[in-house]
Amino acid sequence: MGQSQPSEVNLWVKYTIFFFNLFFWIAGGVLLGIGIWARHEKGIEAFGSLFTDPAVLFILLGVIMFLLGFFGCLGALRENVCLLRIFMWSLIFLFVLQVIGAILAFVFKDKLREQAEDKVGEMMEKYREDADLANLIDFIQEEFECCGRDGPEDWGSLNKYFNCTTGEETDGLPESCGVPYSCCKSETVNTQCGYGVNAHSSSKAKSDVIWLGGCVDALIDWAEENMIAIGVSVLVVALVQIFGITCAGTLITQIGKQAGYI
Repeated sequence: MGQSQPSEVNLWVKYTIFFFNLFFWIAGGVLLGIGIWARHEKGIEAFGSLFTDPAVLFILLGVIMFLLGFFGCLGALRENVCLLRIFMWSLIFLFVLQVIGAILAFVFKDKLREQAEDKVGEMMEKYREDADLANLIDFIQEEFECCGRDGPEDWGSLNKYFNCTTGEETDGLPESCGVPYSCCKSETVNTQCGYGVNAHSSSKAKSDVIWLGGCVDALIDWAEENMIAIGVSVLVVALVQIFGITCAGTLITQIGKQAGYI
């Protein structure tokens, strides 16, 4: 009887890909579940865009991570070249997309700022219509000590509930001519602290109660101050993707050699 040929597949590579993708498969399923639950709570008629609805972002990231994790995990476990190739080329596509996105963001910085201002304005318009979005805006304003897109006056011009000119729908609202509580400097949460602050013409009177700087500038300043940390984070993500691509390519080659078609 002839001796059986030793396997060409390196088990370390095989199970590294398996467990690597198992984590992303589970994480993707969790994100997808959170996103779907959030959408269900809001109602399908309230479906928003990626920039104005955090639930959409969770669903998108969840789907991408879940599918990539599925292809990589099952492809490695079953030594399925087709699934591994889908996984590898998907990672390559995402990697190239990120590189192109980074280059475009650097080249068109001014255009990117304009887009950011437009999206922040859209978010502010829907502040009272979407609880998840309101929580996100409140977090940004509290964390970065800012108020509005370019300043607190934006709340009066972009959101009807904070407008100083009362209309039929908002007549008599206490928030009128005010800002959300997250604009306030107070360390204790007071949901009424921003009421009527935009009625003051004096910047000094406002500055005693709320932050006067806009959030777009605050976010840009934060990014510039933490450029090294952001760069390291981006590099780590890129290295993880390259690691996944390399391992998948290696396993595909080993499976091909074992099957005799390489």
